Amino acid sequence: MPKKVFLYVGLPKTGSAFLRQEVFTKLDASRVCINPEGVTRAFQEMQAAQFSSACKDSVKKMMAESFSNITQDIVLITGMGLVGDAEDSFKQFDKITRFLAELFPDASIIITLRNQVDWLLSLHKHLTQGLGVSIIKFLNFSNGKFCPKHREDFPNVDALGFDFTEKCDRYVKTFGRENVHILFYEDMAANPESFVRQVGGIFGCDVVGDVNFRMENKSFSTFGIQLTFYKEKLVKLLGRGEGLGNEKKILYRIISWLSQYDLGKELWRDAIRKKGAPYALAIILRRFLLKLRWEYFIRNVLDRIVYLDWDLMGRERREILSRHYSRLNEGLRPYFRNRETESHYIVTARAESQPNG
Repeated sequence: MPKKVFLYVGLPKTGSAFLRQEVFTKLDASRVCINPEGVTRAFQEMQAAQFSSACKDSVKKMMAESFSNITQDIVLITGMGLVGDAEDSFKQFDKITRFLAELFPDASIIITLRNQVDWLLSLHKHLTQGLGVSIIKFLNFSNGKFCPKHREDFPNVDALGFDFTEKCDRYVKTFGRENVHILFYEDMAANPESFVRQVGGIFGCDVVGDVNFRMENKSFSTFGIQLTFYKEKLVKLLGRGEGLGNEKKILYRIISWLSQYDLGKELWRDAIRKKGAPYALAIILRRFLLKLRWEYFIRNVLDRIVYLDWDLMGRERREILSRHYSRLNEGLRPYFRNRETESHYIVTARAESQPNG
């Protein structure tokens, strides 16, 4: 019996971690097989080959071998990067989509979206934590306007280049409207229980087990980001930027080398018990060095004591982006489930004309 394939292509910072960790894993395991090992290896090969047609035959063979051992009638693939990379405005999107369509012409697509303005703000926190990159540099905002991305030496994006309508329409054209399921972060935030039931309905089965609705995938707080920004400025002012940069690289290399002797997700006692006493020193040293990183201090000390957040976007930038994406998001109207969700993506003329107060 042929398997029904679902591809989750959710964008980062749209609730994707919640879906992968708390919802998809609670689908009825007797009916849904999630990320079978052979399929995962095949997708890793695809990504390593930049979705080149040269690897197509070997990937198809790996897929066929993996599918022959699956007893469930539904296969869910949730690999990262199936939509491309946000930093380059998903330039590989068309190439990846064509590749997926050739592998799974009858697949169903699940994609999660988020209002681009809030999404860009969250993406900034996610991609620049610990680096001291300001929101202005990240968005390439200069002289009252957004400029195309032109630097590769720090995380930044083309802030006006994220047309979600174009992505959704392409999926619909390729896989058929009945096979494209568009989920919105705002629906999840407003009513997570209803959102989870909606996801279960896509697969035609219940979500079993307890879902942790309090799960958080927080980036640095705004306070942490600003503190990092001023720390980097102070380091450069004191003329120690290059020296500290080299020290940081050495620290990360040592941590990376020690990781071969450690079990990252285990408590240190369990890691020593499983790996054996000869590895105890390497495990303890790695765990100690991890705590010396600035990122560790912000995430596990400062932000746990006080998580201070405010809008870094700024009124002028937010208004420009809102107007730009409201026009582009008109094409999303057929995909919204209610007016409340729509209001997050499309600013009405009346709202735009209200006096500033």
